[in-house]
Amino acid sequence: MKRIAFILAGGSDLKFWPRSLKNIPKQFVHLYDNTTLFQKTLTGIRKQFADEDIWIIVNKDYKDLVVEQAPDFEEKQIICEPLSRHTAAAIAFTLSILSDKYPDDTVISIFPSDHFIRNYGEFYSAIEQASFAAFELEGIITIGIQPTRPETQYGYIQYDNENLTFPNRFYELGLRKSVNFAEKPDKFTAQRFVNSGDFAWNSGILIVRIDVLRKAFERFLNYHFKQFNSLKKYRDKKNFEEKATNIYKTLNKMSIDYGILENADNVYVLKATFDWTDLSNWDEIFRVQQKDARNNVILGNVITLNTKNSMLISDEKPIGAVGIEDIIVINTEKALLICKRGESDDVGELVEYMKKLNIPIY
Repeated sequence: MKRIAFILAGGSDLKFWPRSLKNIPKQFVHLYDNTTLFQKTLTGIRKQFADEDIWIIVNKDYKDLVVEQAPDFEEKQIICEPLSRHTAAAIAFTLSILSDKYPDDTVISIFPSDHFIRNYGEFYSAIEQASFAAFELEGIITIGIQPTRPETQYGYIQYDNENLTFPNRFYELGLRKSVNFAEKPDKFTAQRFVNSGDFAWNSGILIVRIDVLRKAFERFLNYHFKQFNSLKKYRDKKNFEEKATNIYKTLNKMSIDYGILENADNVYVLKATFDWTDLSNWDEIFRVQQKDARNNVILGNVITLNTKNSMLISDEKPIGAVGIEDIIVINTEKALLICKRGESDDVGELVEYMKKLNIPIY
């Protein structure tokens, strides 16, 4: 069984402002230590896949960041999208470029580049089990994380606890048939999902054979399929980038979850328990970091008195905090963010408001 990996590194948002800026998305930013989320992801994937079988998909504007942060990684393994049109386009584009390079039954593992994984041993085991299932069952396998709390910032996958369609050995490993996808629920609904025992967090990790994925695009995202198929004949031509750009301009932004997974009938969930977090905002950084005796996350040049349940990060200038609670402070050379804990998901909205006021966000 041949296995390859795609790392999706092209997304961008400003929820990690002021660390994450318009020209440096969060996956390429040092959010809390000396390595970026992209570097952590690549390091982890390299322990299970050979470099020549790892493909990094990134917006062309961020290619230099990939090269800078992975200087020993071959540039020919970096696939540059001309524009950003979400995960469906990124994956279809990459499939068209690699269409003749691998056998049809090659298993692809598709990874986001901005998630936090702590216990990689269990992660590797889950990916390997999912790969065998994808190969044998000719299905699309998603990695579902067993929920530990009613999280409202994650997507959920409902699965069928009955096994009616596949070998029992896969069932015993935690494989289930998917039933439904649900995006970011409210608190009450999230608690209901957790209590039901048949929902998992959607990790965004997919494992699927090339031929199975190609058929799924042909059936459910036929426009993507036809457009990127037509691009193959320009692959070695000088006008390839121009043709690719023209195709991208015609595409709506669409996730592969919405375009394919919610419609296909051969989608499975592998239940996993490795320590995983989608680092979607500053509150998630607080959640995964070590705390001091007063439940504070303190990083950088920070002095506190009578401060608790807070996160204070400073690059250079010292921060002095007295008597605060449940506050997030991010201090950089050019900007300062002060936010109540639990509300950092609105930082992106704050940045958009600043743009309207013509306030530089750098």
